Amino acid sequence: MKNIILAAVLLITVNACTRKEVGAVSFDVTTASATYNVGDSVIFNFSGNPDYIVFYSGENGSNYQNRKRISAVGTPILSFLSYEQYGNHTNTLHLMISSDFVGTYDSASLESATWTEITNRANLSLGKDSTPSGNVVLSDFVRQDTPVYVAFKYADQQDGINSQRTWTIRNLQVINKLQDSTSTLLLDIPNSIWLGVNLLNPAVKWNVTSTYLSVSGGNKTALSNEDWVISQPVYLNKVNPDAGVSIKTLTDPVLKSYYHVFTKPGNYTVVFDATNASLSNMTEAVKTLNITIK
Repeated sequence: MKNIILAAVLLITVNACTRKEVGAVSFDVTTASATYNVGDSVIFNFSGNPDYIVFYSGENGSNYQNRKRISAVGTPILSFLSYEQYGNHTNTLHLMISSDFVGTYDSASLESATWTEITNRANLSLGKDSTPSGNVVLSDFVRQDTPVYVAFKYADQQDGINSQRTWTIRNLQVINKLQDSTSTLLLDIPNSIWLGVNLLNPAVKWNVTSTYLSVSGGNKTALSNEDWVISQPVYLNKVNPDAGVSIKTLTDPVLKSYYHVFTKPGNYTVVFDATNASLSNMTEAVKTLNITIK
C-alpha cells in the first residue's frame, strides 16, 4: 500500500515538473465585507484553481510591495552587555567603527583605516556583570552600498603593581529598526564572523566563542598590549524582504477559501499572488483587496 501511495506522489511530481506549457491563471478573491473588527475571522473566498497561492496580509513584514526589498532607511542600533574584571586601570576598552577598513584582518590594514571611537555612546561595565550598553545609534555611519566594521580595541599597560583588566562582551547585536517597528538583525556574536588583530604582545588575544567575546590582559608582570577584535562587514541599511504565506501548492486540492485574523486596527492591502508554473514558463494573477479593521 505504501508503495502505491509513493508511486502516486512521484507521478504527480513528475507530471508537474515535466509540463512545458501552462495555461493562464483563472483566479479571483472576494469577501463578504471590506470592513471588520479586530479579532474577526476575515474569510477570503476563491474561484479558480491555480497551482500556487501566496498570501500577503499587508501587516508589518507581510507587504507584497516589499517582497523584493533588501535595503531601507531605518535606525541602526548597536547594543551589548559588558563585564569588566580585575585590576584598576581605566579606559582599557574602546568601541570603534570604520567605513573604510578593507576587510583584511592584519595590523597594516587596521592601521591604514580610519577608525572613529564611539565609546562615549555606550555605557560600559565598571565591575558589574552584564552591564547594558544602552542603544548606540549608528545613523551617522550609514552609507548606501558601503559597509562598516565594528570593533573593540583593548589596550592595557604593564605597571608591575596591578594586574590588567579582563573584559567580556555578550548579547551583542546590531539591528536596523524601521518606522513600522520591524527590525532586521545585521550583526551578532553567534551567527557572525569576528576576527582578532594583535598590535602589541602576541601572548594576549581576544577569545571569540559562539556566545561571547573576551580578552584577559594578565597579571602585573604581563607586557603592555593592544588587541582588536573586528566584525565582519555590516550594511547598516539592510533589511529582510517581506514574506508571504504559501497557502496552496501544486499537489494540494482545490482551495475554496482562506481566513485570517487581524490583531490591530488599520487599513490593510491584502494580496493573493496566484501562479501556474512549469519548468519552462509561468503565468501569474495578482489579486488585491483593501480591508479596513476597526
